[in-house]
Amino acid sequence: MGKALSPLLMVLGALIFFAGQWIAFEIYANTKLSRIGENLSQFVHGLYSGDTLIKLNRGDESIFILRTAGGKVITTNNAMGPLKVEDFISAGYSKGGNHAYAYIKRVSFSEYLNVFIERPFALGVSISGLILFLSGIVLLLKRDVGIEGKERSEFLTREELARRLKALKVAFAMSGVIPKESLSEAKKILDDIIKRMEGKT
Repeated sequence: MGKALSPLLMVLGALIFFAGQWIAFEIYANTKLSRIGENLSQFVHGLYSGDTLIKLNRGDESIFILRTAGGKVITTNNAMGPLKVEDFISAGYSKGGNHAYAYIKRVSFSEYLNVFIERPFALGVSISGLILFLSGIVLLLKRDVGIEGKERSEFLTREELARRLKALKVAFAMSGVIPKESLSEAKKILDDIIKRMEGKT
């Protein structure tokens, strides 16, 4: 379970983070579309009413211009400025000498970020996901450090056992000179190694 917890937190955190981003994007996109729809409705209503200069409530979002075959120009009140044309994307349609143009404000990253301020819920979801993701990374790093420490400990234990085996070899080599003492020492060393390998010390 400990091994699975870290990747689980990372995956869950990433999903929640992107869910927060998606919520913010939907709010931003739907709000923008709603404003454009409101402007278009006002422009159509102005055309039906016979107005030549039509006022838009959301003048910063879109500009509409209609030029008839007879040279009459019907436009929204924001067509002459102070808006910058480069901030808009445009599309046009012509038929029978009539020309219609629509300018829609470009998508803005700063406006998208404003959604997180205006709608704290989306920000909260994203931050929660980020915290979970970072928690998973921290757990993963701690686990790796723990495994590395354990491997070092096992390595040191092997070195110690190797030294004792060498001592055992020397003791057996000396058995011809002082057999009883050397064999007794060898037995002690061997017993100690066995105990260590069995985890009794």
